[in-house]
Amino acid sequence: MRARDGGLVLMVLGLMSCSPASPDREHEHEESVTVEGASGAVTVPRTDTGIWALDEITGLHLLSLDVTPTRSALPIDLGDAVSEAGVEILEDGGVEMVDPSRPELVAEVEPSLIIGVNHPEHQELLPHLERIAPVLLVEDNDAWDEQLAVLGSVTGHEDEANTVTERIEREVDALSDRIAASSHAGTSVSLLSTCGDQVCVYGGARAAGSLLDQLGLSRPEAQESVGNTWGFTQVSAEALPDHSADVVLSLVGSIGATSVTDHVLLDTTDSVTADVDFGAWYGSGPLHLTWMLRDLDSVLFGDGVTTDVADAARLWRVVRGAE
Repeated sequence: MRARDGGLVLMVLGLMSCSPASPDREHEHEESVTVEGASGAVTVPRTDTGIWALDEITGLHLLSLDVTPTRSALPIDLGDAVSEAGVEILEDGGVEMVDPSRPELVAEVEPSLIIGVNHPEHQELLPHLERIAPVLLVEDNDAWDEQLAVLGSVTGHEDEANTVTERIEREVDALSDRIAASSHAGTSVSLLSTCGDQVCVYGGARAAGSLLDQLGLSRPEAQESVGNTWGFTQVSAEALPDHSADVVLSLVGSIGATSVTDHVLLDTTDSVTADVDFGAWYGSGPLHLTWMLRDLDSVLFGDGVTTDVADAARLWRVVRGAE
């Protein structure tokens, strides 16, 4: 999980000046639903209109379910290709993207519901956000299909959530069958990124870890744990020999400015190596899943060229069932 510090002070000050939601707005949506949020059960209006997405990840989740958010906050850091692609997809879908450092815009549009990923700064601002509208924070360490199910329940788009889930699962099954019938069955995959003067290694807590397991791919023994709260563990470069594998993927982007694959202490002599987008491989939405699947298909069976912004439109068509 990455904290987004930019604009936090402005956001707090802006939200503190907002008045509580009026009684009329509190009863605007009579139907409510109780779902499991990041901190436990939460009851919110059941609506597919007037939703403010606190981040582009949530915006994409909603758009995949045929729900168009009223607004979606731009990423603080566009250092990841998937974030740049996500903004383009949202804008093409008619979603107005706004500066996350301008929280006064949230109060101005009087949303019916505010939804976001369980980032630390969103938790910090929760009391202030709740003065504007009911808030649902979704735990993005939860399984991606569970996240979609929660949003489907909140928006009344359960059928769409089931359809998208089934669509992605078919893509996973197709690649899994192809791997099982090839010499890559049981291939070990190592996920790494640079983290300052240390190395981050990614275990099984995030969507990438469970995806590799579903595909019948193994992990280095040192990456079999789930990692910390955010799904990774920081190790010194001296520990890199424990993270060699048949395939070594270096997550590069907003985290991991440089590739780990050519580090002198990481033996990749007999490995296939590739740099992949950090945001895509750390994410857990439908676009992220299709992005990872395409990367693995290319690394294992293709030319090894990994996914970039230019490929995102086609991947989104897969998510939407248009390809």
